[in-house]
Amino acid sequence: GRVDRHVNPDRYAGDVTPPPFVSYAQNLEDVVLSRSLTAAPHGRFIDVGAGHPVHGNVMHGLYMHGWRGINVEPMPVEAELLRAMRPHDETIQAAVGAATGSITLFEAPPENRGATTSSAELADRYHAQGQQFVAFESPLITLSSLLARFQPGSVHVVKIDVEGMEHDVLAGADLHQHRPWVLVIEATEPNSTTTSAQRWEHLVLEAGYQCTLFDGLNRFYVRADLIDVASLLSVPANVFDNWVPALALDLAEAQRAFGDLQQYVAALLQEMATLQASHRDAEEYARSLLASNELLQASAAESATYASSLEQELAKQRAAHSPDTSGSCR
Repeated sequence: GRVDRHVNPDRYAGDVTPPPFVSYAQNLEDVVLSRSLTAAPHGRFIDVGAGHPVHGNVMHGLYMHGWRGINVEPMPVEAELLRAMRPHDETIQAAVGAATGSITLFEAPPENRGATTSSAELADRYHAQGQQFVAFESPLITLSSLLARFQPGSVHVVKIDVEGMEHDVLAGADLHQHRPWVLVIEATEPNSTTTSAQRWEHLVLEAGYQCTLFDGLNRFYVRADLIDVASLLSVPANVFDNWVPALALDLAEAQRAFGDLQQYVAALLQEMATLQASHRDAEEYARSLLASNELLQASAAESATYASSLEQELAKQRAAHSPDTSGSCR
């Protein structure tokens, strides 16, 4: 059957334009998936090969809109970041394959983290280009074991980005039983435009899914019975999706912070000018006090000189009027 509720492609009809959807994904996959928000406002997802919890993450934009899910990431640094920055999700540090067990992976360097792979040949190729890949052991689980936690059909999106392990992941998925709505699968060879879908696409099509979109990197598959959802996910991200890249928000925030800093600097400069003016007034006042002090000192010196001359004159007058006793009778 069709989805439970009608999905209107113009999901925001009316006079009020909602805030734009913020895209974090590297190829705008989340913008395409955001069209399903009306059909599943509180959707569930499983992100196989989640990577960084925010930068380049396909599911983070939907997480910010209330979706919750399971992140599967074998690299320890990224797994810890996912636990810290996406606390409402569950994060499993493991790889996903056709069966449970363990697997040797080759961890990519910081400048190319998304290239972590199970292929020793691919790791050697990167090594020849000067990139250091480090082998480590990872637990191996199946996608079917994750889907089995939910009722069939209640997972809305499964995203798969596993650098060449797509066939193994799908072989262990049992899509016939679990029936997630949408699959988003990286469909080119690592760091290449060469398609890889011919090795695994039959597993998806035979399970009753149709390919609705290839965006140059990923193929989007929708359950054949979800006609409305298939229609929504049939065109690339475009201007009618009302979206902005997360980088634009970062830039706007940086501009606001710079504007605040400019205002703060202007206020400091104004305060400094006021202080400088006060300092100049104080200097002028101090100079006037010094000048007054010099005048007072000069006046005091003149007064002292005048007083001294008065004393001398007084002494002369006293001497002139003193009686002369030198010729008196005895």
